[in-house]
Amino acid sequence: MTMPPAILIVLCVISCKTGMSVFCHGQRRAWISIPLSTPGTCWIGGISSVVEGTNVSGVIPRELYTSYSDLTVLVKAANQHGSATSTMAAFNTGDIKKPPTPEITHHCPQPLEIYWIVQCEDQGSSDQLCEVQYRPQDQQGWTQEEDILRSFLLLTPRPYTVYEFQVRCACEGPQALMSDWSSVYKAWSSESAPVKALDVWSDCGVTSELSQCALMWKEMPTWLAQGKVLGYVVTLSYSNGTVAVVNVSMSKPGGLCVCQEKRCRFTPSLWGVSSVDVSVYNSQGASKPAPLALPTSGLQVPELSFTVNQDILSLNVSWSLPPQPIENMHEYVVQYKQVGLPPTQGFDWIIVHQNHTSVILRGGFENHTAYNVSLFAVFINSSCLLASAISYSLHGLPPKVTEFKVQHISDSQVTLSWQHISLTQSKGLILCYQLVLNNVTVYNVSRDQNSLHLSGLTSGHHQVWIRAETKAGLGPSETINFSTENSHGFLKYLVPGIIAGMLLLIIIIVQMKNCAKVPDPSNSKLLQQMKLQFNSSLTAIFSPLESNPKISELEVVENPFWDANACPRKRSSPDGQTEGVVGEERTHIRTDEEAEKEEDADEGYSKIIDTDEEERDGGESGSLLEDDQFVSDYEKHFMPVVV
Repeated sequence: MTMPPAILIVLCVISCKTGMSVFCHGQRRAWISIPLSTPGTCWIGGISSVVEGTNVSGVIPRELYTSYSDLTVLVKAANQHGSATSTMAAFNTGDIKKPPTPEITHHCPQPLEIYWIVQCEDQGSSDQLCEVQYRPQDQQGWTQEEDILRSFLLLTPRPYTVYEFQVRCACEGPQALMSDWSSVYKAWSSESAPVKALDVWSDCGVTSELSQCALMWKEMPTWLAQGKVLGYVVTLSYSNGTVAVVNVSMSKPGGLCVCQEKRCRFTPSLWGVSSVDVSVYNSQGASKPAPLALPTSGLQVPELSFTVNQDILSLNVSWSLPPQPIENMHEYVVQYKQVGLPPTQGFDWIIVHQNHTSVILRGGFENHTAYNVSLFAVFINSSCLLASAISYSLHGLPPKVTEFKVQHISDSQVTLSWQHISLTQSKGLILCYQLVLNNVTVYNVSRDQNSLHLSGLTSGHHQVWIRAETKAGLGPSETINFSTENSHGFLKYLVPGIIAGMLLLIIIIVQMKNCAKVPDPSNSKLLQQMKLQFNSSLTAIFSPLESNPKISELEVVENPFWDANACPRKRSSPDGQTEGVVGEERTHIRTDEEAEKEEDADEGYSKIIDTDEEERDGGESGSLLEDDQFVSDYEKHFMPVVV
């Protein structure tokens, strides 16, 4: 540590009521602020009093001195290595004068000049010097000008810009001090015609049809508009050669043009339009017309990689340069659109130089919200989509999967389906759908699919749950239960069941046939023969008494194929001769054709009488005793025994 250097008194300040900066009371000694290049302890001293100060300044209280008195002031600095003392400064306190704060009264916008007044005691207007500082309202630092009298002219202001001014002044004298700075005075600079074209673009949604496009442009900043915007001029040139000029006045809000959040949208349809130009105007003129790059399709453009990464408050977009330069391309445009909103809402764009391959999109992005980011190549009057991607400002956990159900099920297979989670509800980009079978087998299904086919399932109960996954993690699960039946086990019970059913069906058919074909005992051959013998006996006994016995008219066999009156039945005598008709008894000898019909009508009964007919067909007529030998078991059981 070295001794303090020489001390230099640099400033004197007086306050009539509170005190005097840097001075000490006394007729013989005082001192003021000092610059020190080395640290140390400083104090203000005189014969009657000493006041401590800092290494740069000190204050003498008002009660330590009187007005219009002569003072001698010095400053002494000391440290452990020694001390140093400044030269003395002698002055009269009545010579120290600080004028009141100036007041800026008015200004002229063209050229921009400000005027003020200041009160100096017993001094003329030429006995004051002032300082001015100014800045545009949107800046922080001040620009300072010195030795100014009563007005200040800003030579090259920005057109239509708000400037801030402050002034301070000092009246002439041996100990003249500067006044305090005036309050801030604001003044507009004069207007000028806009010097730059508008930033024009269109929102066409997911299509490139002009009928679906909305014309948009960004409001020009004040320093570029260089005046108050009075309106816009939209020029529409159509393919048929007609031209429409629309003057959109800002004095009448609404209508065809609506401006919100520093963006304007023009609503009429662009169908059939070949070119669009938009310009802005103020009181001093209009800007150069800005052409709209109409969207086109069918252009041959190279493929390039395109990625969008999410940051805390922005979207970082990057792409690769095409293998070959795109001919006649002027620049890129990167646009983003919030998914799910109507046209022109949640929409913005930015122009990128043709040699750049990245841009940072900053805006009021909403958390867990999907944005469609697109890259366009811009030509003279057209644009072409190069790539697009869906990105989220911040990824969150997805919601529960809905409509999870069994679409089709068989013995060992099942098809499951579910509904896709929409972009507006997913809270993040869906990476995949995860399905877990029976808490063991995991299936990761692509986000583009909404079904899964499972095969080779064992017989029994199964459980499957599904959940979606984003970068933030897996969402809540949805569960479904179902049962399957093994094909071999099913056949094991199916085949015996079919066989048993067929047997039961056969038994039922047989029983039904037997019930329907049970023969009437009265139609048997044996009973007919007994009736014939009995009728013959009665005829011989009662013929004198009854000329027309009723029993001879009894028809025993009820067969719809027989006609009793068609042919009388002939009886054979024991010697083989044919006898005549007995009384009025009429019988019928069946032919082979009638026998066949009788068999068709009553199968069960034909089996009883076929025995005798087979013998007759053989050419031999058997006796009644021979017929008795061939009586069926049925007739033996049901018919009475002949005595």
